[in-house]
This record gives sequence, C-alpha cells and structure tokens, in this order.
Amino acid sequence: MIQHLPPQCTNSINQKNSKKKKKREIRYLTRTDMAEAAVLSAVKILSELVIRNAGYLHGVEDQVNWLKGELEMMQCFLKDAAEKQSENESIGKWISDIRELAHDADDVIESFILKFDASRSNFGAFGKLIHLPSNLYHLSIVGNEINSIKGKLEEIERSRVRYGIQNLCEMRAESSRSLEDAGEVERRRRLSPWQKDKHVVGLERDVQLLLDKAILDGSGGLTVATIVGMGGIGKSTLAKKVYNHSGVAKRFDVCAWVVVSNEFKPKDIVKELMPQILGTRENKLAVLETMEKLSVASVEEMLHERLRGKRYFVVLDDLWDNKHWESLASVFPDEGRGSRLLITSRNQDIVKHARYVHKIKLLDSGESWELLKKTAFIDSGNEYKCPQDLKSIGEKILKKCDGLPLAITVVGGLLVDKTPSKGKWEKVLEEINSHLGTKESKVSKILDLSYRNLSPELKACFLSLSLFKEDATIRARKLVQVWVAQGLIKQEKGESYLDELINRNMVRVKDMSKNETVKSCQIHDLIRELSIIKAKEEASFEILREDSKARLSLHKPRNRAIYCSSETFIHSIDKNKHLRSLFFHADGDKKFDLEPSYWKSFELLRILDFEDFKLEVVPDTISELTGLRYLGLRNTMIRNLPRSLGRLKKLEVLDIARTRHSLQVPDVIWEMDSLSHLYMHHHFICDAPLRLDTLKNLHSLSYIKMDYLILEHLTQIASLRKLGISLFSTKKVEWSSPLKSLVRVTQLKVVGMLTKVPSAAYFPPNITCLTLVRTTIEEDPMPVLEKLPKLVCLKFKMYAYCGQEMVISSKGFPKLQVLILHTMDNLKNIRLLGLRGGIMPLKRLEIYKCPCLNQLPEKLRSMATIVNK
Repeated sequence: MIQHLPPQCTNSINQKNSKKKKKREIRYLTRTDMAEAAVLSAVKILSELVIRNAGYLHGVEDQVNWLKGELEMMQCFLKDAAEKQSENESIGKWISDIRELAHDADDVIESFILKFDASRSNFGAFGKLIHLPSNLYHLSIVGNEINSIKGKLEEIERSRVRYGIQNLCEMRAESSRSLEDAGEVERRRRLSPWQKDKHVVGLERDVQLLLDKAILDGSGGLTVATIVGMGGIGKSTLAKKVYNHSGVAKRFDVCAWVVVSNEFKPKDIVKELMPQILGTRENKLAVLETMEKLSVASVEEMLHERLRGKRYFVVLDDLWDNKHWESLASVFPDEGRGSRLLITSRNQDIVKHARYVHKIKLLDSGESWELLKKTAFIDSGNEYKCPQDLKSIGEKILKKCDGLPLAITVVGGLLVDKTPSKGKWEKVLEEINSHLGTKESKVSKILDLSYRNLSPELKACFLSLSLFKEDATIRARKLVQVWVAQGLIKQEKGESYLDELINRNMVRVKDMSKNETVKSCQIHDLIRELSIIKAKEEASFEILREDSKARLSLHKPRNRAIYCSSETFIHSIDKNKHLRSLFFHADGDKKFDLEPSYWKSFELLRILDFEDFKLEVVPDTISELTGLRYLGLRNTMIRNLPRSLGRLKKLEVLDIARTRHSLQVPDVIWEMDSLSHLYMHHHFICDAPLRLDTLKNLHSLSYIKMDYLILEHLTQIASLRKLGISLFSTKKVEWSSPLKSLVRVTQLKVVGMLTKVPSAAYFPPNITCLTLVRTTIEEDPMPVLEKLPKLVCLKFKMYAYCGQEMVISSKGFPKLQVLILHTMDNLKNIRLLGLRGGIMPLKRLEIYKCPCLNQLPEKLRSMATIVNK
C-alpha cells in the first residue's frame, strides 16, 4: 500500500534533506579553498623556477611547464568541484588528492631550486660548468619525480571526468573573493572599526559595580575580586575597562596586568609582573636577568618584597584552576594598605574565598543590537545607521548569537560593508541556520562560519596563528613577516591582510603605534582553538608536547609547534623533511643546547622561531637550512652566532634582538644578501665594523652600534626605511654626517648617550618619526628638532632629556602631530614662543612620569589630548 504523507511532513522531510546537503557543503568548502591555496603556491614556485632558471633546466623545461599548466587548469576545476562535492563525497577525496599532489610538486621544485642555487653560489659565475655533473644528476631526479606526479595527475584527471567536474574558468569570470584586488583591500581598510575601539556595550553598570563593591570601596586589607563567565562573554574587556579607569590610577601606587592562561608557568607570571612594578630608574633588563638564574620560590619572594609597602592593583587575567591561584597567592602581601587583586576566569569555583564575585551576564536584545550595529556598520559621526529592511534580518541573526559578545562581533565582521545589502545579510542568516544544526557550541559554529567566509589567501594567513602560544601578544610586523616567509603574501600586502582579519574580528588589536597602525595583536582563546583545529585539518599542522602520547600523528607535517622541557624530547621527534614552519615553545626553565646533527634533515624549512626559548647555542649546521627565510632568536640565551650563518642566502628576517647576554656577531651579515629585516641587541659585540653594503633589499635595521657601522654602506642601501642606532660604546662616538644622505629613511631611533643634538642638517631629510631613548641630552633639543620639516611623530623616552625646560618657536614643527614625553624627572616647563594660532598641527601629547612638569601653556593644552599616567 502506498501511503501519501501530508504536505507539512513532506516539507519537513525536504527541509531536513536540504539541511543535510548544506552540512555536506560546509564540510568541504574549506577543503576546496585550501586545495586552491596549495595549488596556487605550487604554481608560484613553478613560475619562479621557469623565470629564474630557464637556461639551466636542460631537458626538463617542457615537463616543468606542463606541470605548471596542469595545476593552473586544476584551479579552474576546483571551483566546480566545490559546488558538486555535496552530491558525491568522493569528490571531497578528489579535492584532498589535489592538495597533496600540489604539496608534493611544491616540495620537488623547492628542493631542486635550493640545490641548484647552492651549486651556483658555491662556484660563482662558473658554477654552471664546474658543477654540471651534479646539476645533471639533480635534473634527472626532478624529471623522474615530475613523471611520478604526472602519473598521479592522470589518475586525478580520469576521476574528474568520471565525476563530471567542469572547467568553470571557461564558463564565467574568476570569483571576486580574492583579496589580491588592491582596491577591495583599501576599501575594507577604510572601514577599520577597530581603530576607535568602540566595540563595547552594556558594561557601564558592571564597571561601576566592580569599582564600588571591590576596587575603590575603601576597605583596608587585600581584597580579591573575580569576574566569571563563559568564553567570549567579555571578562577581559570588563577587567580592562576597570584597569584603565581614572580612579584606579589615582588610588594605587602600582598597577600591573598579567595573562595567566591554561599553560600556567609561575616563574613566567612573576617575570611578567616584575617590570610593571619596578621604579623608573631601575634597570629592568638587569633585574630580569637576575630572576632568570633564580628558582621559582626565589623569584616569588623577590616579587613579594617589591610589593611590600605599596598599595597595588594587579589583574590576573584568564586563570583556569584553583591550583594555579594557590601557587601564586603567597606572592601578594596583605599589609592593610587597601591593595586589590582582580581575577578573570571561566571557572565558577576559582578563589572561593574572594570577597566579591561578579558574574558577567549575556547581552540583552537591545545591547546585542547596539553591538551588532557597531561592528557591522561604518561609523558615521558616532551614528551607526542600519537600513530599515535589514533590521528584521539582523534580529533573527542575533537570536542565533544568544547575547554572546564574541559571537556578535564575529558575525558583525561577516556583515560589514560600505554598502550593506539585504541579499548579503539573508545569505549570512541562511548560512548560520544551516551551520547551527548540531549540538556543538553555537559560538564555535559561528566562528567556523566566519572562517569559511575568508578568501583562500586569508584562510592560509589565519591558520598561521596556530603556531603562536596561547594568549600570546603577537607583534604585527612578525606576523606579517611569517606570512611573507611562508610564501602566502607579498610584504606590501601584509598590513592590509592583518587589517582585514581585524575588521572581521578574528584578530583583536593589543597596541597601536603613534601613527595609527597596529603594533601588536592577540586572538581570543576560542578563535585560537579554531585556528588549531583548521590548521590540523587543512595545513598539515601538528602540536607536539612532551606530556602527550600522540607525538607523531602526521606522515607529512608541514607546520609544527613544539612545547618541551628537555633536549631528549626534541631529539626523539622525527625530523621530517617536509616541514616548512617550526616554532619552539619552552615548558619550564631548562636551558637547551641542541645537537648539531638535529638540523640536517629540515632542508625545506622556511621559518625557524626560538623567541623566548632558552636556547644557548646556534650550531654551525644551521647553514644546512638553505631554504630558511625567517630565523627568530629574540630573547634567547645565545652568546655567539656561527660564521656559517652567512650561507643562508635566502634569509629575509634575522631577529637577534634582546638576547639575554652580549652577543658576538661575526662579519658575515653581508653574505645574506636577501635580508630585508635585521633586528639586533644594542649590546652586541663585533671584532670589526660590519659590512652591510651588499644588503640591497634591507628595509629595517636596528639597533646597529655606531662604532661597528660603516656609515657609507648605509648610503648604498636604497631600500632602507627604518633605522635604529645605538650610541652605547666603550669609546666616544660622534653623530656622523652621512645620515643626511639617507634620503629614503623615514623612521629613526637613537639609543644611548648623546649629550647634544646635532644640527638638523645631519638628520635624514625625509624623517617623519624620531625616537630618542636614554640619550641624556643636556641642552634643549627643540630648537634643532623643530627644524625637521617632515617630522610627524617625536618621542622622548627614559631620560632622553635631562634639562628643565623645552622651548618651541612660533614656526617650529610644521607637521608634528604626536609628541611623547616619557620619564624625564627634571622637566619643569614647556614654553611656546609667539602666537601659535594652531600652526603646529599637534593632535596628541602624552606625558608619562614627568613629576616636575606641573603646568602647560593653555595654547598647548588646546592642541592636544594630555594623558597623565
């Protein structure tokens, strides 16, 4: 008997089938995008091979061009596969096969280029003839490997025909999703909602409650207050609003903030707090170096003693476990002075004896709508206007967000557009509806949807965030340099890509520079978890931990982060030749001296980062990493760089800043002629001045000691834009005239004893930003500096000027917008000569720890925003 279902049941079944189809579509869309990114990378490297080495390919040029053409064709087929994969799950496997094949092609060609370039550099102009037998051998190998790839491609092609996948490049124009369109990037950059930090709603009452009941309540003992709530609800945002409140700055002697996180390390927590409570005249670096040698108990006692006698306010952000609190509690003295601790946590049971527990609530419908407007619409004179036809759709979207601020801001990032359209909003709502059909956390699914709406290039950039530690403060320039070293983007696109991730609320700004660019950034815990999950699925990423049972999970890992506390663990790990990015993170206080043989298997490695890792020795075998583009040795314990470092011909970034000991640097920097960014510690040591004239691509150089610098070499580096000079020396150093020849340098930092500022004619003529640190200048520098015609930003930091008065003339500083005065104990007065009448376009004046500077001219006040901290 045939039973006919009623229409409502039929509709219900159709809807369920539709949802199942959409879920399958969602599952594979990111797989397609990452296959596109992998193919794009392989095509780029094949193009490089053809362009740079066409005359040396000896019989395999046709094979290389064939492979390049086939991969380019596969990019077109991938677009149709993305639409058909929900109908046939085998197509998803076909897409994954393409991605793996593209990676294999990338490996084959990259390996050949490295070996070929090495032979040419070793034998100079005659390398082709002298090393011909070896080159023929390598050409034979690459030819055979391309033939192997060709066989796999032919099988993939047969599968394509079987699945009916078509070439959409012939049927329609390329998708406009790519951010390679510079106009689109610039348009989105102009939106920049993060620049004004207005994504906060509904916290006014919470701030006041915390201040009244716990922080500024007037009680005499040490008070512990906690903010608790689920991830993404705004705990850290609320704590930050309290921390930055003017009443807090006035009440407490010292204020400090530290992120604790799940990766709890008591010594690191104390080391993070200590510099924030030290006096302005104390040598923070020396104190930290002392702490490095002490036990955990000793550094905790050291902090305890430093806090004694002070009324302090400390925020412990993102505390996970009561055991973590118990190990820290004794650090904070209770002397009846009215000190305060503010703790944020997802754990409701944290610090049960806290005097005040603030449970942060979800946003109500009105607050949710206000937050969505702020994130989805462009600020027009503090009015976020929503077209009437979008309001009902927006309300439906907000119901899916359940009042969780993180979910709302991320959805707002999806919706933001200069010309918002009903069609786009309906599409987002439809995707959210289909995406939330499981029992998983709604916020996780919304974050996943936001990731899925990124372009393939932005996806690849986002996945790189998985390499960084939890709650890490990431320097914006480092993040961009990692993207460039991975071959994901060009340097000039970096800032735009970061801005785009910020606009979409996938990355949040930590600090801004004075020229209103992003200085450092962070990612929310939940977004970091998403980056790790997606990187494991789509970018062959793995995290290896000493306490983990599953140490080697991938056959061909391409990106790896190692968390370890022993050399034994590091040496036990498979040294896979397919790795492109390798980050080391320390779990503990042990120092590391890795065996020289360790580095001989990472022939394709592009990025090696040891920042904050207790590495003591860089072995000569580092030169085996001939494909290395980025080497991060910042804040390590190394004392010497090996001469073999000069063989890293492709290295673009060398970061040896802030090493914990004086670093001996050999005169081999000039051999690394691909260097774009060189960051050094201003206490490094050389046997002779460094040769730099060969570094034709050098963009950033800091800090270089004047007595180790051949100034004439700088004039030969046309690409140099940012320069940092150290005047710390065992002998008297004079400011030399060649700096005026650096016509392309726009940013200059000077650290160390200067006494007197040289004539304005001695400065680079196009300088826009000047920073003076510990220069201890005795004569008023303003009569000289005000003559720099293009100066926009001027910073005096840490006793840069020791005099009592600064005088600015009526025609001085024609373009100055930002003036920073930081820690100048003797400064009493700033005078303006003549009628300024707004001639100096000053927008911001920051005064920090200048205790004697009690009064400023009213004319100066009217030009600036004054920040007294």
